[in-house]
Amino acid sequence: MIHNPKSLLPVVIFDETDSWDSVRQCCSDYLDQPGQRRLEAALSANTKGVAVEHHYIDKDYRDTFSNFHSKRFSTPVSRCVRLHFFNRAVSPDELKETASIQGNYLGYSVIRPTRPNSIGRTLIDFKNYTGLGVYVCSCREKVSLQGTELEVEGFPFISQDGDATVCAQSALWMTARYYSNRYSLYPETYPFQLTQLSKDYSIGRLYPSTGLTMWQLGESLRQLGFSPLAYSRSTYKGDFDRLLYTYIESGIPVIAGVPGHVIAIFGHTSDLSLCSRVTGAVFSSEFCTAWAVNDDNTSPCEILLKGGGGQSKFKFASIDSFIAPLAEKVFLSAENFEQVVVKVLDNSRIGVKALSPELDKGSLVLRMYLTTVRSYKKQLALRGMGNALVQKTYRELPLPHFIWVCELSTPVEYAQGKILGEIIWDATRNVWETEGWIAIHYPETLLIDVGSALNGSQEIINFDLTTESQAYPMYRSNLKEV
Repeated sequence: MIHNPKSLLPVVIFDETDSWDSVRQCCSDYLDQPGQRRLEAALSANTKGVAVEHHYIDKDYRDTFSNFHSKRFSTPVSRCVRLHFFNRAVSPDELKETASIQGNYLGYSVIRPTRPNSIGRTLIDFKNYTGLGVYVCSCREKVSLQGTELEVEGFPFISQDGDATVCAQSALWMTARYYSNRYSLYPETYPFQLTQLSKDYSIGRLYPSTGLTMWQLGESLRQLGFSPLAYSRSTYKGDFDRLLYTYIESGIPVIAGVPGHVIAIFGHTSDLSLCSRVTGAVFSSEFCTAWAVNDDNTSPCEILLKGGGGQSKFKFASIDSFIAPLAEKVFLSAENFEQVVVKVLDNSRIGVKALSPELDKGSLVLRMYLTTVRSYKKQLALRGMGNALVQKTYRELPLPHFIWVCELSTPVEYAQGKILGEIIWDATRNVWETEGWIAIHYPETLLIDVGSALNGSQEIINFDLTTESQAYPMYRSNLKEV
């Protein structure tokens, strides 16, 4: 059924006669068959209705139209079609009331008059992917559908247009738009503006674009206000996947290079049944079995399996490099944090063997991530921290804006989503400052460096916790579970 097929907002209800082919027909010449197949791959399992919004002026396409497409002899139109997806049949009257449809809204996709790729700015709500068991970086966006205010939470997607933007700019746009949607610190940047960021260090013409190197992508991120770090598999070898996991666990999507292509990685999934095989001390990255990726050549939110064979044609070994867009005030890198944590845990005075018989008696799982102190303290009461004294002390303790955290657990507790302690580190310290920790929490004791917390020399206070400590939930606020 198609409601108001000749209006500016036809609504396609999927039934025996109408489905995705009808959506494409309602889009006139905008949505092509390859674009239709992409949307079907991402949405067919849940979509029951699509509202087709004609004459939509899209800010991202208008940017490339004004600066590139309008200069062509054969000029495409300047307006787009925007598709809105719902997980049930909706009527035109229901589209006028937010309360009626917000719970059923699956997001939107802008359809551009560009070839070979018609899929423009897209944000699919993660409720469309419920049940994947994936932890993802997510951002929210408000959408106005002819005056009806809706909200969608997902990770931005866009396909390259093949001229003004190619895969590198698409992956850069997806990452940058995630940050501008989520944090007011970062300005919204449009596709052609991203192309212009490389004008001072490019050889040859900027557009039609031939792509960007990983170095150029890193420099573009720096100009957007980030402090990017670049990693290659050839340099970091066996540590490469672990470091990538640590940044994703920190809520930091990365731009990743694969042979001849660039993708955005924004989530991961883990197989916690592997905990039963742990011997000795391992990092939680050992349990990671897949990445959530946006590949501009395919569909939003694909699963890239460790050994291949998933929705993505790539596998872990295909990823040869990545760039992590860190915030300006994060000075300590993931590999350096790992280095100093290992030194602390092995320390004869403050390490596990010296102070924690509970953790020393068996295998150990280490989970590392970066977060803001605001987010960390917000979760203190919900998590309990295993001990009322720890919770109270952390709440009162002055901490830097960004902290590195290494959670400590046993394989049995970790498989249940629980931990037994953590090490909190000042993210503005460097790798040579092994006294950069502010708190070391074991089941039996809590060490606090009140000197560093109060901007002085190291002064350690030791709290005895032996009578009250218990396991407590790991920190989960960096990522959203879908």
